[in-house]
Amino acid sequence: NHGVVVCGPSIAYAYDDLYYLERACMVEVLAARSGAPLAPVNPVLVDQVAKQLEGERLQADLFFEALRRTI
Repeated sequence: NHGVVVCGPSIAYAYDDLYYLERACMVEVLAARSGAPLAPVNPVLVDQVAKQLEGERLQADLFFEALRRTI
């Protein structure tokens, strides 16, 4: 297994999606290690958060540009 593949309309969007996917996976693994049963997230909340994230794509461009300046 070589990890995940992330695609998007731009490198900045793909990188942003990969960053948050990695964070979500980390939180899920840490929660699973607690041994307590995990509860699914309410689908209404999932839809609300997805809509919020779609409206914030500009931050992906800004964050990626900041990363490029550090290199």
